[in-house]
Amino acid sequence: MLVHYYKGLSCVDSRMPFSLKDLEKSLGEPNARGRTKIASKTLQQRNLIAFLDDRGDALRVQLSLEGYDLGRKYASWFDCSGLWFSEYKNHWIWIIISFLGGVIGALLINWLST
Repeated sequence: MLVHYYKGLSCVDSRMPFSLKDLEKSLGEPNARGRTKIASKTLQQRNLIAFLDDRGDALRVQLSLEGYDLGRKYASWFDCSGLWFSEYKNHWIWIIISFLGGVIGALLINWLST
């Protein structure tokens, strides 16, 4: 939801109105209006967005600085893939260990089958 708000912002006006129908489409489920409102209210409680105007089908939303930064981070596929690597700094060690384990396992199976 936060990524949808981030992508919907225009460069000139950071308080762009969003339609609830468009937000439902971003969730990928038909008739998900309740989930859309709950997700938006949760983002508001976490101080990532602020509702400027909430009239029926149109919402006017403003992202906080933290919400803008988080939306920018998750909007880019390259940045999202880098989050895994930054969280698991020593992933290369596990790649080497799993490769060696596979080689040893293959040799062991080959040796036992003869």
